Amino acid sequence: MKGIRNSKVIILSFLFLLTSTILLGCNNSDDLQVNQPVKQSSADEVEIDVKNMEQDISEYTNQIESLETQIEFLNEQNQYYVDVIKQIIEDFSDEEMLDFSRSQFIYELWVNGEPIPQNGEMVISSGDVEVLLSERGMGYDFLQSDWLEKGRISGDYIDHILNFDTTNWTATGGDGTVNTSRGYEKANVKAGEQISFTITDELKERLNFDTNLIKIDVN
Repeated sequence: MKGIRNSKVIILSFLFLLTSTILLGCNNSDDLQVNQPVKQSSADEVEIDVKNMEQDISEYTNQIESLETQIEFLNEQNQYYVDVIKQIIEDFSDEEMLDFSRSQFIYELWVNGEPIPQNGEMVISSGDVEVLLSERGMGYDFLQSDWLEKGRISGDYIDHILNFDTTNWTATGGDGTVNTSRGYEKANVKAGEQISFTITDELKERLNFDTNLIKIDVN
């Protein structure tokens, strides 16, 4: 933590000096063009600038130290909750463990960054369209790897999107530490078109949808 703080202070100091150097260089350049003498800063002005810089660095240092203290407290609090939950689930039955492991993964179906309603119907504007199915893990070390796998949807989650005509669509998606997404994108979708596909019963249950049929109308 102390090393990070010192590094940030050094960077701030360097940026201040670099900016000052650039500004002085620009002023000197302008003075030369008009053949005027270069104005020298007085010793008092330099001293004031240095004191202001020291004050800024001190304030940034205090802010960093405060944030580091908060982070340390939150990490300790988080670890306490993790330990408590681990103790609680030791007495879970297999059925309870399965329910808990499933709760560690959240699945969401999006169109252009907006979640599809539970009735599976949505209206969007014409233009570029992106359909994404995301899997988000809770990111906590509660369960052993075998239970984590049981908590995920079966197979590759993108395969739970069925009957999607991928003609003129491009595969897309992204990977993060706890969140991944897979789907399709298409440019210049015209008004009046309808995008429809189905989802498996398993995905329907995980999404808490009322239907397996997804209909997206473009206007």
